[in-house]
Amino acid sequence: MPYGVFPVPKVRSITASGPRWGMRTRLHTRMHRNRLDAQLAAGAKPSTLTPLGLRAAQLSSRTGREQLANALVETVGEARRGEPMSIGRKAHRADVRAEAEALLALASRLRESTPIAVRGAAMVALLVEDGASPLHRSSGRKLGDALTEAHAALIPPHEPQSELAAAA
Repeated sequence: MPYGVFPVPKVRSITASGPRWGMRTRLHTRMHRNRLDAQLAAGAKPSTLTPLGLRAAQLSSRTGREQLANALVETVGEARRGEPMSIGRKAHRADVRAEAEALLALASRLRESTPIAVRGAAMVALLVEDGASPLHRSSGRKLGDALTEAHAALIPPHEPQSELAAAA
């Protein structure tokens, strides 16, 4: 009896930091991330333990934010270096160069430690990952407008209820 007459304490040495998603949820999230990003960008509220909740957690995580910021910086670098682009994207390279400052400002905002709204991160993810986005292809929507909208959406919503509760 290592503890004598006292019972062995049942204490967890490792605390669960958040929800645990199963392999099926992770696979579904990976396969349908653009669709999930579109839902989050449209304002869908994610719930835990669902693919939408996992995608929201990925986008708002430090790693997810860094990946999005790095992709924006790489896009600016490619456009400035004049790296070969597919047909139809040569004219678009000039659009990316013209919006380089806004792209880098967006990347900088993602790298900050201040909280961001998941909706804005989803908008950035769609810009980066969707091949039909204004970042990759000239379309009816202007790149500058999409960047301004995504930057504004990164600002977390103001919640007066939590401020009132904290003040009370």
